[in-house]
Amino acid sequence: MVSIVIPTYNEKENIVLLVRQIYEVLSSQKISYELIIVDDNSPDGTAVAIGKKFKQKNSIRLFVRKKKRGLATAILYGIGKARGNLIIGMDADLNHPPRLLPNLIGETERFDLIVASRFIKGGGMEEKPRYVFTYIFNLFLRHFLGFPTMDNMSGFYAMKKEKLLLLPVNKIYRGYGEYHLRLVYLAKKYGLKLKEIPVFYKKRNYGVSKTNLFKVFFNYLWVAINLRSGRI
Repeated sequence: MVSIVIPTYNEKENIVLLVRQIYEVLSSQKISYELIIVDDNSPDGTAVAIGKKFKQKNSIRLFVRKKKRGLATAILYGIGKARGNLIIGMDADLNHPPRLLPNLIGETERFDLIVASRFIKGGGMEEKPRYVFTYIFNLFLRHFLGFPTMDNMSGFYAMKKEKLLLLPVNKIYRGYGEYHLRLVYLAKKYGLKLKEIPVFYKKRNYGVSKTNLFKVFFNYLWVAINLRSGRI
């Protein structure tokens, strides 16, 4: 079974659309799955919206964290609740298209960690300035710091649970999106087989991005340098 872990914070409109899209894609493929939604007590009523719209669906498991907040730790919490033997991580903002899920799942037959990449042939982003900035940063990570993929900040990936738990997950899933840097770098260091498949990010339809690009850049750079130096 596939466990799809989705952290949420103020994603009321997006999460309802996302869940419906996931259901349509995976039901047509006859893939057994569960959706694990970990909400950090969103003040916009994200958890309430999920409960109202999907209370009859046994495949959806909602967890609300009232005392702790943070994207990476929410994902780790969801992994701890997962019943499936395959973990998929994805964001709630509709950047990560559900139509790609069967491809991610299929590649786990030959690879340990599959990353949806914006920076290989067939991938891209609708926001061109953000795309160029992020692409250049990933080139730096790949060619100067030895990172294993072209998109080391993806956040959309599939991984066998048994392989994921070989890694120091408590050290990986900390902070915000920089956890993905730790994930891919340590997966390669531990000898796991990685593969990238293309993904195209569209602009966010609802809500506001929680990412400050320049603050993220310096934070991610610091994390990358520490990883390269053997400190995580």
